[in-house]
Amino acid sequence: MLPGLELMTLVNDPLQIGEWIADPRDDSLVRGAERVKLEPRTMRLLMRLAQTPGEVVSQEELLESVWTGVIVGSASVYQSMSQLRKVLGDTDDPPRYIETVARKGYRLVAAVSTPAKLPQPVRPPEAGQLVSQVPPPAAAPARARVKWRWVSVAAVAVLAVMAAVWRLSPHSPVTPMQASIAVLPFVDLTDGRTQQLFCDGLTEETSNWLAQIPSLRVVARSSAFAYRGRSADVRTIGKELQTSHLLEGSLRRSGDRMRITVQLIDTKTGFQMWSDFYDVKAGDVLRVQEDVARQVAGNLELRISAETDSRFDGRRSRTAQAQELYLNARAHALKFDSASNELAITLYRDAIRADPAFALAKVWLAHAIANRRYFNNERTEDLLPEILPLLAEAEKTAPQLVDLYVVRGGVYTDLRRRELAERDLKRALDISPNTVAAASKLGYFNLTGAKPREALSYYTMTAALDPRDFGWPAYQCMALTDMAMFDEADKACGLARTLGPTSPWVYSVSSGLDAARGHWVEALRYSEQALERDQDIAEIQGERARWLRRLGLMKEAGEAFHEAVAANPETARRNVPLLVVGATSAIDSGGAQSLHAFIREFALEESDDPALLFEIANAHLMVKEWTQARALVDRALSSDKLTGEDLESAWLARTGRSYLLISGVALRASGEAAAAGRRFDQLEKLLARMVDDGVRTAGLFELRAQLAALQGRPDDAMTALRRAAELGWSSAWVADHEPYFDSLRGRQDFQELLAAARARNTSAAAQLRNQLVAPGTGA
Repeated sequence: MLPGLELMTLVNDPLQIGEWIADPRDDSLVRGAERVKLEPRTMRLLMRLAQTPGEVVSQEELLESVWTGVIVGSASVYQSMSQLRKVLGDTDDPPRYIETVARKGYRLVAAVSTPAKLPQPVRPPEAGQLVSQVPPPAAAPARARVKWRWVSVAAVAVLAVMAAVWRLSPHSPVTPMQASIAVLPFVDLTDGRTQQLFCDGLTEETSNWLAQIPSLRVVARSSAFAYRGRSADVRTIGKELQTSHLLEGSLRRSGDRMRITVQLIDTKTGFQMWSDFYDVKAGDVLRVQEDVARQVAGNLELRISAETDSRFDGRRSRTAQAQELYLNARAHALKFDSASNELAITLYRDAIRADPAFALAKVWLAHAIANRRYFNNERTEDLLPEILPLLAEAEKTAPQLVDLYVVRGGVYTDLRRRELAERDLKRALDISPNTVAAASKLGYFNLTGAKPREALSYYTMTAALDPRDFGWPAYQCMALTDMAMFDEADKACGLARTLGPTSPWVYSVSSGLDAARGHWVEALRYSEQALERDQDIAEIQGERARWLRRLGLMKEAGEAFHEAVAANPETARRNVPLLVVGATSAIDSGGAQSLHAFIREFALEESDDPALLFEIANAHLMVKEWTQARALVDRALSSDKLTGEDLESAWLARTGRSYLLISGVALRASGEAAAAGRRFDQLEKLLARMVDDGVRTAGLFELRAQLAALQGRPDDAMTALRRAAELGWSSAWVADHEPYFDSLRGRQDFQELLAAARARNTSAAAQLRNQLVAPGTGA
């Protein structure tokens, strides 16, 4: 710590840090005549590092001291640190300001001292005081040959970002200090409206240019395009998109000439801050995009650094023809269908022929080729000989191109090469914090890896960048549910339903939340509402059946299974959780004999799906058929489709299922105690890691109870099972039939706990009896 300086002094008084004076009084950095505004939290981060210059500060300490009272993960530290480095211009190797110490934290390496002369803080205007009057654009002088027409604007930016960013806690908005903008869809004013596709491509790429400015938050395309054709006050749009500024534009084409008009609007006041129009040759729009980005930055008093200039350079094409072909290709690719994707591939190839060094076209050609996996049912592995060379060429000429790392990260995601995918996606966020695609994929990795705190951090980023997309609050709801933060999850799911009222998936997520907290009437109601929106979804059918089974309503669960098979036979027969419900319903109705009939009817033991083989093995364990269970476990373990990630699936474990547990019991039943013990040890480590990462599901504690019971720790088993019950566990029927609790059956407290669960289930079932009607009938 600096001699004589305590934390409060560091927080309130300016410090000289390298070339900069950091002034927390108005959250500014000053270097000579240059002044840069920071977000308050970013300033606190810098001042915390300056408190102990030269010493390593861990992520945990930064989270505790900078994000006090807010539950966030390392992604928030990573993003703020990235933004801070960019503002400081700390791009050298070795760094001049902040050093990352692998697996330990961060260290401020710049010199820290008390400044010789204190800067004067910039005071905000008094309420009602006008900071500046933005005059109307002046007329440009006539020119003999007009290629560009500039309109002079004397504009002083007023950085008034009043929109609420949805942070970790969805119900607690905070006022962001970072400038933000949404690029609304450009309007086609051409006779016959023949240029709308080109307008869409131009809108997206203009937004992408702006997104290269790290101190500017750019609202994602999907949210901005929701306002196409809508007549709404700009202040309303700003509030709904949580953005301080809007960029509007139009295009009119006549022959080979285009006139592109743009205007920047302050969403707080509704005033126009800047406007201009450009007369250009058709396709020669590259300079327009770059100039608009620079003009917006200038009007918002944002710094264009050398690093940002290098990013701009990576997006340029050398010919107008290549640029026009690229923009049209992007517009077709965004239609998301096979024919449009193939047309986009053709246009991308044409763009590369027009400019063989056009890195951006190469990256998105690789992406379109990768999309054949979805549109043409081709394997990603078979597409790699075309994809990887294109991305390698782009990386050689444009290593700062954020699109490169987003696309390659997506390819590695499809290949299930998680480590490589995460490396590229984090690199994308490091280059541009506006990258929704990277943040969402990292959220997905953490959510499916049962790291809900980290997932929530990334999905909070995506929700702030893309506030009109119902998917992000739905994913936030799932992460919060896994953390047993049910009230916050309820608010997130409520927002998801508001934003996506026709989506069956958001109602399915809401159903999962209420099932997790034991609100069965609500869970079944949301499940039925999901099916009303689309009955042809086996996953939702299976979900409804699982809720009924958890309540011990085995007859009704069996009926729900058969409804799902009737609605979509092919999909239902491949849906493992749904088939598990069918198998357990068969056991309930007729024991081992009915189970065998069910397995024959659906040819389950002929499957090569290791997940299904494990689950059918578990069904055999329920009826004490140890030999059959062991044979199926051996087949599953030897399958070339089984990965270590599948065997140790944290995503599955959060629901109370684990193939480590099933295989361990089957191995022990056939006399292989040592091999079984190794499986149990793997599971114990997995569950401990999940607890450390914030998972608090009933399923996790159920697995802990089962494992402790199998390892001869009955008191630990009961402690864990009581915790599961507190979190909504009610699977008494399953506990009665699976062998995992056999060692507890003689304990009175175990029987009392099961009796209490049955009583709760009976009460819930009584409320549900009159509501259990076929979905889609309006119940």
